[in-house]
Amino acid sequence: MTETNDDNRVRQIAVGAGILGILTLLVCGGLLGWGYLPGFLGQWVGTMVGVVTTPFIMEATFVILGLMIVVGINHWRRKREGDDFVYLEQVEGAEEAGVLPEHAKFAVYREPPLPGETPTLLAQVEGAMAIGDHEAAGEALSAMSERELKQPEVLFLRLELARATGRDELAGRLEEELRIARCEAR
Repeated sequence: MTETNDDNRVRQIAVGAGILGILTLLVCGGLLGWGYLPGFLGQWVGTMVGVVTTPFIMEATFVILGLMIVVGINHWRRKREGDDFVYLEQVEGAEEAGVLPEHAKFAVYREPPLPGETPTLLAQVEGAMAIGDHEAAGEALSAMSERELKQPEVLFLRLELARATGRDELAGRLEEELRIARCEAR
């Protein structure tokens, strides 16, 4: 168990003990001190203490009082922490879910997640290269048009892919194309 859990439990016990202590003082003070209150207030408190301490009514009074305390604490906690509703994202598809560890198959968010968007082919190639997935980078490159393949940033990624896969001849041709494309861009 972590320190935060221990601190949280100690705080919960302290709050509960505080509530019970306050109730004990109020009940004992009402039972013993109503006779010292002056005039109509003293008579009214005495009558209420008598009614509340009669059998069956006393138990019902404490049940209602306890319920009010629980609802009040829960309302205060919800105001402080926000509501308990969360958004759950799960991996869909048997082939994706099978290779992931159990803790990576879902994610819980307090705020609604942003709508998903499909990244551009260039972003897919950059991401695949960043994680070393050369096969996915090649697939994204093959989906690009001839015009896109000639852009300097794509040529640079193609060059990185050629070097990473050990295709030195292709890397040499791509270096030359990249040099020409950068000169034309100036």
